[in-house]
Amino acid sequence: MISIEEPQAGAVVEQTDSGENHFILKDMALQLAGIKAEIAGMKTIIEASHNASEALKQQAQEALEAHIQNTQDYMDQVTTEPPPDFYPFASLPEGSQVKDLPDGNRLFTLSDGMILKTNDDHTISVIVDGEPHVVTPGPATSVEVSPGRIYELVPEWIETTVEQAGIEGLPISAQVDQLTEHRFSIELAPYRLLLDHQLKTLSVINPSGSIDILGIARIEGVGETITVRILADGAKGFSCEESGHGGLIESGGTIHLSMKSGTSLIVRFPDDGSGENGGSISCQGLCNLECEERDL
Repeated sequence: MISIEEPQAGAVVEQTDSGENHFILKDMALQLAGIKAEIAGMKTIIEASHNASEALKQQAQEALEAHIQNTQDYMDQVTTEPPPDFYPFASLPEGSQVKDLPDGNRLFTLSDGMILKTNDDHTISVIVDGEPHVVTPGPATSVEVSPGRIYELVPEWIETTVEQAGIEGLPISAQVDQLTEHRFSIELAPYRLLLDHQLKTLSVINPSGSIDILGIARIEGVGETITVRILADGAKGFSCEESGHGGLIESGGTIHLSMKSGTSLIVRFPDDGSGENGGSISCQGLCNLECEERDL
């Protein structure tokens, strides 16, 4: 039989663990409370910093928008100065100045002191160090004002018309530039032709560098030999040995040219009298000079 003793009145019963674990847990609780307080403080600082950053960002955005608006208002009030008009040049170096002359031509003073002046015959007068000389545009729209110094002219200034040149048989790819009132440059790759109405000559510049000068008063080869055959009516047949061109020049000056490339051209000059009195000549097989005289 087991007997249970009741605690005596007034006795104190210990309800907590007074061992080592109790003190460890209590210390951890204190540390966690401290960490919580530090985190709360850091959170307050971060929130304050974020709010300050957002405020600065808003101020910067407002300042930027105000600056953009002020700039736009200023640009609206400023009159934009148009770029200089260097016609007939497509462009000239920065700092160049232009002056309109009473005769309708234009004077250009470049930044390095070179002076350019347009002429009525569509040539360019060039003055460098007080020494004047005249240059002719070409090929195409370019003009070399000094060795290696080339500027471009606007196409409208260099008149181009096959009818004025008086040439038949040119392919569509050919480019005819009127250099002066009586002179034309024809780009017919790989050849370049120079036509002079006053001298009644057609010069063929070959890729090799040789030049064939063709005219009723002058047939000459520069860099190659040209064989000439004089016909009874005063017409002249010719054959270019190196370039392979050939043809006939009528007594009135009309040139029939058969080129090695296969292109056949007829060049008529003003008042050459061709076709009058039935005295024209039909040229067949021009390269071999097999010409046929009619009505002679």
